[in-house]
Amino acid sequence: MKKTLCCVLAALVLTGCSANLVNLEYKEGQLINKRLKLAYNAAPTNYEPVSVGNPYGYYKDMDMTLYEIAGLDPKEWLTQEYAGSATTIFYSDDQTLPTLTEMSPNKIHICTGETITYGVASVEDSAVVGQLVDLYMNGEAVEWPMLDSLDTYELKFVSVTHPHLYYNLTYYEYEEGIYIYDRNSKRCVEIGDLLENWIENSWEG
Repeated sequence: MKKTLCCVLAALVLTGCSANLVNLEYKEGQLINKRLKLAYNAAPTNYEPVSVGNPYGYYKDMDMTLYEIAGLDPKEWLTQEYAGSATTIFYSDDQTLPTLTEMSPNKIHICTGETITYGVASVEDSAVVGQLVDLYMNGEAVEWPMLDSLDTYELKFVSVTHPHLYYNLTYYEYEEGIYIYDRNSKRCVEIGDLLENWIENSWEG
């Protein structure tokens, strides 16, 4: 049997019930609760929870339950129900989102899937992880080919300084080259064969 790794624990089932949850409303670009002095901003989808915890808040207008991120203070961090790389994290005004460099990643989960994301390989060579981070942050930006990719994977960077969050980038392989791409900033960088050994020997095949 091929080995698979679930990159992120699935969230609890959405109940739609607001009983015992903190009621939130949307105002001026934030989810807020005035009485409790809570205010949350939506993070770009680069950021994903490593593990989803208990229900904490409820936004009635969208019938949306917000969950704790396991290991983090829910007054500072919340997350939607798990939806793969489309999961939205919410963070308070007291927090600043770390850059990929500030997260000091030392591992990458190479993942596939949409609603449920599965790992097919893990890169634990810190030198390779460091090279990939440097290429993304400092490499020459190129045009994203967009269509007809041969392979596509989600790269989830595991953080040393922020162990409860993943940082997501997308891996695309085309006939003309191999790239990592940020769907939020639209930044695209060619990485050559840096991840070739892990992709070729992934648990998928």
